[in-house]
Amino acid sequence: MRAEARMDGRGLRVILCVLVGGLLSACAELKPVKPKDPPTQATPQQVAERNRESPSPKVVQARPDVGNPQQCLVNFDDEEALVQILGQARSTVALKTGRAPSGQLQMCDPSKHSDCWTYRQRCSKHEVNVDSVGQAHFHLSMETGIECYTLPDPGDGLGRGFGKLVEWKCTSVDWAKTPRVLSSHDLNQWIKVWVSDAENHASTYFDLESIRVLPDTSIQLWFRKRDGTWWFWPELTAGKNWNIREWVHDVSEVRLRGTRAGRASSYVIDSFVVRD
Repeated sequence: MRAEARMDGRGLRVILCVLVGGLLSACAELKPVKPKDPPTQATPQQVAERNRESPSPKVVQARPDVGNPQQCLVNFDDEEALVQILGQARSTVALKTGRAPSGQLQMCDPSKHSDCWTYRQRCSKHEVNVDSVGQAHFHLSMETGIECYTLPDPGDGLGRGFGKLVEWKCTSVDWAKTPRVLSSHDLNQWIKVWVSDAENHASTYFDLESIRVLPDTSIQLWFRKRDGTWWFWPELTAGKNWNIREWVHDVSEVRLRGTRAGRASSYVIDSFVVRD
């Protein structure tokens, strides 16, 4: 009996160690960590590639010399931002959206809409924009409790969306109030982050303080400084919250992509922090 008691005690210690280890691991993921190496400056050939993929704005508004920049968490859960996406990304697909003169949201048509956006979140006097480069959309995946895709069109002509399974029936959810994460269409997709003036939508300089990359796919991160040079990290590993405020300061845009090419998977961004 004493031997069994010793075994039970040992087993309990193992279980406690596993639980504590899991908690410590989770805390470590939440705490921002700095990259081991500083970013690398892009070569002229790489700069030309970035400009071919999406030309940088010719004019970027200077930041005001007075006043404290405001910190803004972008976690893709902002209800006002989700409401402004066509169909509230009800099937997770975030389409580039414009507004008709009547105020109705429509799929972006540059010949009809002077202003289009994909995910745009208000932050102080500015707006944080997240757009796809070269593809029509990215995904705003729903985080929890969404198990079915059998809802009928709610009557607005924009199609069905995801819902929650209750007693074997697919019940509706409020898409604009459902927590999201950003999922790329595939590993090749470029995602662009930029900040604009809330009144005239002109591009402005900003800081990217941190970015949280979810498992299991790492990303590469590029940014364009005020002097026009491009810099990048070839890999920021998944499952970490990266503290990059030391380097990504006073930039006009940030671009993200998977670390390796391929269409069989995607990278997932939980959130990032901007200082405008």
